[in-house]
Amino acid sequence: MQRTSVLAMFAVGWLACGGGRGHRAEPITAGEAPAKGGAVATPNGPPPGDDVEAEMNAMGGATYAQPAATFRPGHVTKRAAPKPTKTAAGFEIQFPSRGTITTPAVYDGRVYVSGGFKSKEFYAFEARTGKPAWGLDLDDDGPSTAACADLTCVINTESCTVFALDARSGEQLWSWWLGDPLTSAPTIAGGLVFTSYPVQAVDDPAKPRPPRATHALAAFELRTGKLRWQRWLDADVMSSPVAAGEFLYVSTFGGTVMKLEPATGKIRYAVRAKATSAPVVQFVDGKESMFYTTRLDFDDSVVEGQLRSPAEAIIRTDDNHPETRYTTGKKKADYIDASKQAGSTYADDGKSQDAHNGFSGGAPVSANAAAAEATIGQGSVSTMQAFQGSRILSLGRTNVNTMGDEVIATDAENGERLWAVKLDGDVVRDGGFLGTAPAAAGDRVLIATLKGEVLELAPATGKVVRKHAIGAPVRSQPVAVDGWIYVGTEDGRLVAIDTKDASLTGWPMWGGNAARTGVAAK
Repeated sequence: MQRTSVLAMFAVGWLACGGGRGHRAEPITAGEAPAKGGAVATPNGPPPGDDVEAEMNAMGGATYAQPAATFRPGHVTKRAAPKPTKTAAGFEIQFPSRGTITTPAVYDGRVYVSGGFKSKEFYAFEARTGKPAWGLDLDDDGPSTAACADLTCVINTESCTVFALDARSGEQLWSWWLGDPLTSAPTIAGGLVFTSYPVQAVDDPAKPRPPRATHALAAFELRTGKLRWQRWLDADVMSSPVAAGEFLYVSTFGGTVMKLEPATGKIRYAVRAKATSAPVVQFVDGKESMFYTTRLDFDDSVVEGQLRSPAEAIIRTDDNHPETRYTTGKKKADYIDASKQAGSTYADDGKSQDAHNGFSGGAPVSANAAAAEATIGQGSVSTMQAFQGSRILSLGRTNVNTMGDEVIATDAENGERLWAVKLDGDVVRDGGFLGTAPAAAGDRVLIATLKGEVLELAPATGKVVRKHAIGAPVRSQPVAVDGWIYVGTEDGRLVAIDTKDASLTGWPMWGGNAARTGVAAK
C-alpha cells in the first residue's frame, strides 16, 4: 500500500510557508526564542513511504537463495602504538596514516580508536594519560568506531572483516571476513553482535537472489562469533544497528526503517521511508516512540520552474506498528543532495581516501553506493562509513540534532522548534555536515564542528557555554567520560581534553553506548 498522506501534507505546508528554491529560513542564534509551531501533526497516519514488511519477509523465503552461513577468519598481529603528546588541555596522538579518525570508544579506563580509514591499525590507550596499552595490525583496512561491552570490543573494517577483541589484552577472540566493503559499525546488546555486510556468496547458487537485496543483517554471539541469524537488506545499514528495549532497529542506505526481534531476526515491521539517519527509540509506559530524519523530494517547478531539490525533516512515529505523530524541522537539504555534494571538498577527499584503499575507480558495485547517493548524497566508501547524519539525541522532552548547517532543538512531544545554532561553513563547498551528531554529557550537549571546535551547548537554550579548540576539522561524534572529551580528527589525530568538570560524562562511544541508543544517560 502506498503511503503518501504525510508527504502530501508536508508538501502543501512547505510551499505555503515559502519553501522552494531560493527560500532560506532566517537563522536563529543561540538564546533567541524561535517562533513556535512548524510541526505537522498527523495522528493515526502511517509513516511516509511504502510498507515493505511482506517484501522483506519474502526475501527470507524458500524461493530465494539466502546469504551463506560460513565465513573465513581474519587475523591480527601486535604492533607498537604511537606515544601521546601532552597538550595544555590534555593529550593528543598523531597516527601515521593521517586519515580520518572516527569516533573513539572509552571503556574500562581505556580509549579505543582506529588508526584511520587509510590504515589497518587499531589501538588502546589509557584514557587519562594516553599511555599505550596495546596496538594491532589488522589484515584489512578502514577500522570503524568500536562497540565495547563485557570486556570485548568489536569493530568492522571497510575491507571487509568484523573483529572481536579482548578489551584488556587486544587478543583476537574471533573474526569473520564478511564482504567488501563494510560501511557500518557493529552494535552489542544482549550478548550478541549485530552488523551488516554486502552478500557475495549464497547458500544455493541455483536459486535467484531476492529483488533489491544486496546486503545482510547478521547476529553473532559476542564471545564466540557463532552465527545466530541473518536477514536480507536492500542496502547497508546506516551508521549502526540500534538496540532499544527488547528490539533491534535499523535504517538502511536505501531509506528503509526496520524493527526486528534480536534473538531471532523476526521482522516486526519494515517501511521504505527515505530515512536519512539511524533511528532513536524510547519506551514510556510501554509505548514505543521512534525519531528519525527523512528525505523529502519536491518538484520546485511549482515555484520557479527549477529542478528538484531535496529537503529533510524529523519524523516521530508511535506504537508497535508505527503511526506518524508529527513531521517537523523541515528544511532544504543541499547537504544530502548528490548533485550539490559532488563538487565539494569532502567528495574529493572521499575519493582520495577510497583510492588509497584500492577503490581508485570509485565504490564497488557491491557497496550499492547508488542507494546511498540517492538517500544521503554520499557515495564513496569512506564517506558512507563516516556518515552519522542528522541523528537525533534524545534528552527526554527535548530532541537535539544537527541538520547540515545548524544544530536544532525540538520538543519531543509536539515537534515545536525550540532553538537553533548556526554553524560556520558552506555545506555545498565544504560538503556534508558542518557539525557532528550531538552527544550528551552531564547537563551539556556536545557538538564537534568542521571548523575544528567542540562546543558545549546548554540544552534549554542552545547557548554556547564553552568552546574547545581541536585544531583540525571534525566529522565524527565526540565522546565524554568523567570530564574528559575525546575526538577523532580528519587529519589523523586523537585529541583528549581534560575539561576539569567531572559532570561532563555519560557518552563513552558512538550513540552513547554499545547498543547505540542515542538516549542521554540518566
